Parts: sequence; C-alpha cells; structure tokens
Amino acid sequence: MNFDYSDFCHAGTIYEVKYSALLTGVELLTVRFTPPEPIDAPPVVFIPGLASVIENFRETVIELTRTHTVYYIETREKKSAVISKRHRFTVEEVASDLVLFAHQTFPAGSRYVMAGYSLGATAIAEAFHLLNNKPEKIVLIEPNSSFPFQGWLLILARAAGVIYYPLKPILKWYLRRFRINLAEDYEMYLINCRILDAAEPVRTGRAIRDLSAYRMTGCLREINVPVLVVVASKDKFHSHGEGMDIARQISGAGYIDLVDNRRTHSAEMGRVISDFISSPVQKPSQAGQPWQDIS
Repeated sequence: MNFDYSDFCHAGTIYEVKYSALLTGVELLTVRFTPPEPIDAPPVVFIPGLASVIENFRETVIELTRTHTVYYIETREKKSAVISKRHRFTVEEVASDLVLFAHQTFPAGSRYVMAGYSLGATAIAEAFHLLNNKPEKIVLIEPNSSFPFQGWLLILARAAGVIYYPLKPILKWYLRRFRINLAEDYEMYLINCRILDAAEPVRTGRAIRDLSAYRMTGCLREINVPVLVVVASKDKFHSHGEGMDIARQISGAGYIDLVDNRRTHSAEMGRVISDFISSPVQKPSQAGQPWQDIS
C-alpha cells in the first residue's frame, strides 16, 4: 500500500490505492487513476497477465491516464492479493473475481470498458456472460485459449516454495536461450525478468498447475459487444494462432497486429485502446477482420 504509483501517472493525474474486498473472501489491490480533465468516455478496467507487474505497462498506463479514469487490478495470484489456502487460481476463479469487482464497482447503468493482457484477457472472456452490467467494449491483448506449460515446469511448480529463488537465474537463462527470440522481441525477455523478480513463488507455482488444465470452450459465443483483439506476431511466448482464432470466434470482432511486446506494452497500446473506445465502431461483416480505424 506504500508503493508510489506517481511514476505511472500522466501529468496532473492522481491515484488512489485500496483493497477491493470480494464476496469470495479475496481482496484485490486496486489502483484508481483519475486524470485532471477526463474525457467523456467510460473508465477502463485494466487487468494484467499472470504474475505481471505494473512496471511492464508503465508507458501504456501513462498514456491511458492522459484522458481516462483507469482501474488497475492486481489479480489473485499476485503477492499483493489477500487470499486463504482454500483459494485456487483457475481461469474461472480469476474471472469470478472480475465479475464480483464489476458488480460492486459498476452498478446497472454505469459505463465501463475492460482491457486485459494474456491471463487477464482470457479471464475477461470467461467473465463476460456472468456480468449483469456488461462493459461497453472489450480489448483482449494476446489472449490465451490454453496455458500449455511444459511438463518439467509443472513438476518444478510443485516445489516452487523451496527451489524458486535458487532456480530463478536458470529460468532467466532458459528464457533468453530457448524460449524468446531476443533479436525480435527483447521486451518480452525484460517483461518476464520483472515477473520472475516480483513473483510470489508458492502462488505462482499453484497458478501454473491450476491453469495448465484450462481449455477455452464456449465463452466467446456469449460476447455481444464490440471487441478488439490485439496480437503480436513476433511474440513466441504467446500463441499468435490462438489469438487469431479467438478473434475469428467472436462475432464482429476486429484485430490488430502490433508485432512485438515493445509495442503492445508501449504508449502506442494506450492510444490503440483509447482510439477503440472513442471510435463509433462498425462491426465487420465477418468475425476476425482487421480493425481499419488504426493505421
């Protein structure tokens, strides 16, 4: 609660930090950013990916807080969340937290939009049909329809509380040597290093095990508001094919390829979100069409 979020504010923006207590017994750290002169647009509920940290989204958040009220929510697997041993980390349970947060923050008639990365995007998709007051629009950034963690990682995840810190340098070496193309997407390596440095080992290990069984099924057919899917074709850490398939399965969804994680975590991403929110979106004739409003 003593963390200084001013480094993530556009000039003149103020922030308020609080814990959002949910009926499930989970308490999520929530940061509300309020710009000095907000435009007439719905606030943005911003959900980061698995174990990710706000430092990874600094430029995006600064750009959004130029004109938008932003609710930045740290999901239950992050060390800031207040949980008990009975709480799990499935996509469905992460989604249930978003549903409860939306119900108590945006009553009937309230306007808002949702934007999420990776696990955050997948949780938004799963949460949509459970929301009484639907968001006006949704932005899904590098969403997942599965989390196919490798078998050796699932084994290590069981002992994460014991072996995590000695193993962390080896994990970073593995990422840069075998998992991420540093020449094409160096930002993805930096993002994951920040995640590894900030992760709570036991929670992250349990989350990896819980998420590994997930397969997206029918939730996309329930989404009936304008959706923008953002993919990064050079990102080898997320499945570009899964992101494109998700865009195709959502009726009327558009997509944009920002190529790499430098762009998907930059001020440009903030402008893409803001432009999509403010645009009078005309749904394409077929699902999964490029969003022509962005050059």
